Amino acid sequence: MADTAPVDDPAAPAAAPPPDATQATEPVELQDWTPLYRCLDWQLGQVAFQLRGAQAFTTQEVPNLINQGGLAAYRSAEVLFAHCVELDRHGELEAEILVMEMAIGLGLFAVQVLDRFQGLCREHGRDYYERLTYLATDGTPRMVVDARDNGVFARHAGRVVLGLVDALDPGRLVRLDTGEVVELTGRLRAVLHTYLLCVLPANLFRRQRVRDEAGQRQERWGAVMARTVLRHPDELKWFTNLSVDEVVALARSGRPEDVAQLAALYPLLDLELVLAGFDPADIAEGADVRAAADLVARQLPAAPQVDPEGNAIADPPDPADNVWVLHSAGAQASLKRTLEVLRPDGILVYRDYGPATAERANGNHLYQHYGATTAFGINHFALQAWLHAPGDDGKPRATVTVPPGEGEASIKTRLVSKAALPATRAAFALQFDPRAFDRLETVVNEARAQVGQAGGQPMDGYRRALQLERDNWMLLGEAGDVAFRRDRNLDLAHVLLGEALRINPWYAASAWNSLGDLHWVKGEFEQARAAYQSAARNNPEHFRAWLNLADCDMRQGDWAGAVEHAAKALAKDADGSEAERALELVREAARRLGEYRERAARYRKERQAGAPR
Repeated sequence: MADTAPVDDPAAPAAAPPPDATQATEPVELQDWTPLYRCLDWQLGQVAFQLRGAQAFTTQEVPNLINQGGLAAYRSAEVLFAHCVELDRHGELEAEILVMEMAIGLGLFAVQVLDRFQGLCREHGRDYYERLTYLATDGTPRMVVDARDNGVFARHAGRVVLGLVDALDPGRLVRLDTGEVVELTGRLRAVLHTYLLCVLPANLFRRQRVRDEAGQRQERWGAVMARTVLRHPDELKWFTNLSVDEVVALARSGRPEDVAQLAALYPLLDLELVLAGFDPADIAEGADVRAAADLVARQLPAAPQVDPEGNAIADPPDPADNVWVLHSAGAQASLKRTLEVLRPDGILVYRDYGPATAERANGNHLYQHYGATTAFGINHFALQAWLHAPGDDGKPRATVTVPPGEGEASIKTRLVSKAALPATRAAFALQFDPRAFDRLETVVNEARAQVGQAGGQPMDGYRRALQLERDNWMLLGEAGDVAFRRDRNLDLAHVLLGEALRINPWYAASAWNSLGDLHWVKGEFEQARAAYQSAARNNPEHFRAWLNLADCDMRQGDWAGAVEHAAKALAKDADGSEAERALELVREAARRLGEYRERAARYRKERQAGAPR
């Protein structure tokens, strides 16, 4: 029989409360039917960015590495440089070059744009970098503060202004350093952003055309609505000490601070969706939704007229009778206002995912979860048509340049401007041709395939890849890890990892951890500890860094430190893959700590200091 503490023992740990038989086990409604972009689940996704800050990205709960290695940033810098040269050639480049990035996230994209832009200016003898003011902004205060506190822009001091900008009203910048409100309308040379539009409000609609009794087609419209429920109310005690009634009250209060208290309950929440009937005339964006539906309907391919056996189909269905509309309302509003903050010949370069053809746009596009955060794809197809259409002045709002050979690429980059700018657009088409990205991906995949093959030569592939993208810190770190762990080429690994960390010393926890392992293998234990500490600072949830720090403590006889670090590793190991090792370290370090304390106490009592001989 297992040992148990008596119930009246005050030192006994409190037992977990037994399940309450009277507690609700059926889902509990937290919010009634609401448009998808206003539902509680969507609100919690926005709160997640506020609460997590940079940690939403460093932990990869929001996938971001695809955009952080440098590929898109360096190419954006090439386009910006070509744009400045084009205007300078015609004497139209202003003295102070104002560039804004919206939604900086970690700030790595901004740093890499500045790195490459500075290098291009130096290489070509231009003074554009010295004339540049780069407005690094975000709508989430925590993101901007994290970038400042981590010193992300230290090597570009004097060129960067950190501030807050609302993507739906980008004409006003609130400086982080002074609190000053800066009016930007009509002043910006360029605006850059990546994966910003997809986190702005959007909704999904469907238009159906059905025949009435007289054979006439009638329109029926539906809008996706969501109801948020607490799916497992009986499990609430594992996540919070709030009661079900208290959770319901917080969810229905309408106050952001109350919604934030529900963030920890995210795993228990769920959505029910329904397509509710509505009339586009009843919503402000109804005309735009109708226009998008008509645009899709006009460009959908006709239905087949014969069946697979070659027989004619009587009354074949018309694809235009069933059309889905992903209306990127927030993205459209942001683009409209961004065009106003640009100079008349300024440029917007944005990168995001979503459909770009009528067939792709005509689908059931619901937003996706990334950790607790949420994001829609944007309707590139409809947005491009809207930008090309006449604005209030009767002229096209802007011209959109699409890279050649885009095909069905999931990530799309666009250059938007009211001005012709042939040289700038040509540079954009060259830099963002997806085939250039595909070439790099092919070479890297070939190198990775060699890693697992006996007699493979993966470093040959990594060298070719780094010739294509020499400053990609992710690629450098990956190559360094392979050189170290597979080939045991410690000197080459040290060079590659060091270069990766020179470019990105702030958010490369895996590279720091690999460098620590390399130092450990070489017997350089103090350097190993310093590298593991950097990994933990880069990403406080990098459990291997904490585990390795516990090993460092054990080697140095710091039993208390080993207990602390191994316990952190155990707490941060999300999938439990190293739980046994961490637990063993905790037990062993705790045992040795207990023995140390016992000996220290005994020896203190035995001391004869000052006693006569």
